Amino acid sequence: MKKIAGVCLFILLSGSYAFAHHDENNSTGNVVIISIDGFPADLLWDVKVHIPTIRNLARNGTWARSMVPSNPTLTWPNHTSIVTGVHPEKHCLLFNGKLEYTDGGLPVRVNPRKDKSDLVQVPTLFDAVFNSGLKTAEVNWPATRNANTLHDSFPDVPDNVGNMTDDLRWELYDKGILNDMTTFALWQFSGAGRDEVWVNTAQHLIENRMPNLLLIHVLNVDSSHHRHGVDSEPGYTALQLVDYQIRQIIESLKSAGHFEETTIFITTDHGFTNTPNSILPNVALANHGLLNIEDGRVINGRVQAISNGGISFLYVNDPDDVEAIEMAEEIFETIEGVYKIIQPDDYHLYGLPHPDSCDQPGVLLLASEPGYAFNNSLQGDEVVVNSSDFGYAAGHHGFLNTFQQMSGAFIVAGKGIHSGLVIDEVDIRSIAPTAAYILGVEFDSADGEILYNILDLEFAN
Repeated sequence: MKKIAGVCLFILLSGSYAFAHHDENNSTGNVVIISIDGFPADLLWDVKVHIPTIRNLARNGTWARSMVPSNPTLTWPNHTSIVTGVHPEKHCLLFNGKLEYTDGGLPVRVNPRKDKSDLVQVPTLFDAVFNSGLKTAEVNWPATRNANTLHDSFPDVPDNVGNMTDDLRWELYDKGILNDMTTFALWQFSGAGRDEVWVNTAQHLIENRMPNLLLIHVLNVDSSHHRHGVDSEPGYTALQLVDYQIRQIIESLKSAGHFEETTIFITTDHGFTNTPNSILPNVALANHGLLNIEDGRVINGRVQAISNGGISFLYVNDPDDVEAIEMAEEIFETIEGVYKIIQPDDYHLYGLPHPDSCDQPGVLLLASEPGYAFNNSLQGDEVVVNSSDFGYAAGHHGFLNTFQQMSGAFIVAGKGIHSGLVIDEVDIRSIAPTAAYILGVEFDSADGEILYNILDLEFAN
């Protein structure tokens, strides 16, 4: 494996350990991965969106018409696919957290307050980079809490400031990026304000101790699309702000002397689609006596759904309750907006783990049609409702990755990259092995291919 001297910036359109820091520049080169959560491929060249920085990178580099994410097309699973180079079938992360059973049965819930070691079952890119003796850091990256292969960490968890590495927390406080050292210091801001804190944190690391691998995840685009839908003025504004923030990062690379040795990758964790209709699977189960709901809470039952946009897993209190599973399947075969019911033996066809190999998937997987999203609401007795009933015109992801709307943007530009090249499709699993190749790090556990075709001949040989 050949090492490429220089810096690589991957911009993706999504407990505290203390380490000694080494401030000298490492000649091995550096990779920066910025995940812009929820950037659909079809907005990259939409004239209604003003993103000159991103488009300038595309024009001067290589871009793909589509980046294909993993199933389910959710934030934490796909950020984990980005850094592992494998689908959830192998890394076993299916939610924005870990699904847990209550007292060994129903109800079930998703708990985001989990360590990386509890969530990810395979090696990550940052593990490999760290173990090669290089420096690693992340800012708001999912499934990284208490990862002992990150020198600097500001993890994507609800209590993220409290779980930041100690020295980084003190530095952000001293610089005024955070006005105290509690989680409120971050969550007092709007979504746009939190993104700015994360971008400022990345700038601080670039300007003071450039890591060989830096992961950054910003969220405001995703939040705006959820709240207001795709093709909305707030969504366009959120993308324009991200474009400005990318320019801030580039300026920090320039001022720190790294820009001329930088390669820039832009992609996303998933696309987006508008969902005017919502399906309430737990209400359907309750209507047929399979789930008991009281005061807006699941009390107990035989079957419960955990939903995320375009998909919903069904869980049973008793794995041997074949009757309940068959009843649930019959219920959802007739519900409007349900596109497909997938059996566990077919999960591998979608890059998903079988329940025998991972405790996270359910006994059935429901997939919705475009325009319909599953919702965990327990209210009322209507199963299909207007999304505006929840107070907003909803946009969602989570749909099967074969739906064009789930495709994401992907751009590569800068040192070592072909200029003026357009490719049809990129698999999200190719990001980690390509980054490892650029850093000269062995990463054989990835299923994705190294993107030799985007590299100049000088670096691809």
